[in-house]
Amino acid sequence: MKNYRNFFELVYPREGIILFMAFIGIISDSKSEKIIKMILDEKLDKSNNIIIINSKSVENLKNIKFETVLIANNNNIIKENKETLNKIITNTKYLIINADIDLELEFEEQVELNVITFGFNPKATITASSVEDDILLCIQRNIKDIEGNIIEQQEMKIRFFGENIGINTNNLMGISAIMLLYGKISQKTEKN
Repeated sequence: MKNYRNFFELVYPREGIILFMAFIGIISDSKSEKIIKMILDEKLDKSNNIIIINSKSVENLKNIKFETVLIANNNNIIKENKETLNKIITNTKYLIINADIDLELEFEEQVELNVITFGFNPKATITASSVEDDILLCIQRNIKDIEGNIIEQQEMKIRFFGENIGINTNNLMGISAIMLLYGKISQKTEKN
């Protein structure tokens, strides 16, 4: 077991089985959150539990220790539940944020987070340099994945689907950030 991951541990003593689950939180609008969850459930290992954080669930999730939180959009939940979200994010290892939204998060104490930004903002960690049939992602800064490996600056072509399923490019960049973080997108070894 790697001690830097935030896991929920299930122990079955009779069977001698210990299961570890990492929690990944999704904050987005109601239409996008379902699509993002569906894609991540399909692409990630079953040991990763995808949880939608919305105005109905946020208060019940304040004591969950998320490994990763993706903030794709939905400023309303952030404005209405700032204190609870700050508590959730304070205990998170990785925070993935849409750099194209105006986001105000304030922390009372020093927080050690690995922050990854995505979007069309030129200062984002991950941006898209082309959005034709495939998305050409540009990783503009090195990223340390959950296993401690360094993902170097590079461009990579990704394709999730053969057809458009109604998800916007920003959300695809957010999904890509999670999949890179969890080693589910193969990457080039050379540096651009």
